[in-house]
Amino acid sequence: MDFDQCPCSGRTLARLLQPAAMVVLAAEPLHGYRVAERLRSLAMFQGHRPDPTGLYRLLKSMEEDGLVVAAWDLADRGPARRRYSLTTQGRACLARWQQTLQAYHAAVGELLAGLKRPPKKMKSARQVGRPATPKRGSASVRKRGSTRPAATRKRQRRRRRRDRPMPRS
Repeated sequence: MDFDQCPCSGRTLARLLQPAAMVVLAAEPLHGYRVAERLRSLAMFQGHRPDPTGLYRLLKSMEEDGLVVAAWDLADRGPARRRYSLTTQGRACLARWQQTLQAYHAAVGELLAGLKRPPKKMKSARQVGRPATPKRGSASVRKRGSTRPAATRKRQRRRRRRDRPMPRS
């Protein structure tokens, strides 16, 4: 199995791009390029810049949803750039993300704690309360009260029959 494409590699953490971008924008209004650079420094991106196209699409959808507002920054030199900042609704959304991420954090902590515990031993049939499957020739298969094997008991029965007095008619 190729673990590079598996969720266990941590690649799916990029799906948390929206709350990450909101955290970056909560500090100060930034251009899209600067948002990408700040995201790169977060541990969840492992030093890689997020996909710029995906980031700009996200910023555009967040703007349409009223979470961020973009204003054109007309600098003295270079092209005009958009500066993004969180709205009041965006800050409320970020507060909700905080609650959700804290719940995820607790759930992940619980999983990690489970990995640290030693595995539980399997209970035997007697501990669970089920009768154990008896083995052939074991004492539990033998006639109640008898400690001799079945073949010996058969021989004893034959001798008793043979030694019995014949009924008189």
